[in-house]
Amino acid sequence: MASMSRREYKKLGEDTFNRAKLLNVGYTEALKDAEYDCFIFSDVDLIPMDDRNLYHCYDQPRHFAIAMDKFGFRLPYAGYFGGVSGLSKKQFLKINGFPNEYWGWGGEDDDIYNRITLNGMKVSRPDVRIGRYRMIKHERDKHNEPNPQ
Repeated sequence: MASMSRREYKKLGEDTFNRAKLLNVGYTEALKDAEYDCFIFSDVDLIPMDDRNLYHCYDQPRHFAIAMDKFGFRLPYAGYFGGVSGLSKKQFLKINGFPNEYWGWGGEDDDIYNRITLNGMKVSRPDVRIGRYRMIKHERDKHNEPNPQ
């Protein structure tokens, strides 16, 4: 029987967070456990509404959360890549991971979209009826102001 180890990380304090840097850490830590080839990155406050929205990797980077209740179940703009996304290891390496320079709310998703398109890839998305999500309402953390767009 193979032994399983479990790592727990806790965010302490009220410091400004860096979502993209945390996603890069998750990618790196996952590869310490196994040679994964597909990575799904999800905001913790999103709940999928349709079980046909299958979490696996595609030929192109996948944006799963295309219709969130907070945006009236519409894509807010064509270059939006936030919420839940999936990349193969090859795709992740091709875009050089996520940008580490965005602290606080926002900005990194648009940067990721630009990295994808600048590297000759296209974003894949499910049908709008399938890529629906509800957001758990919560207060914005202190010290995590929106990044200027």
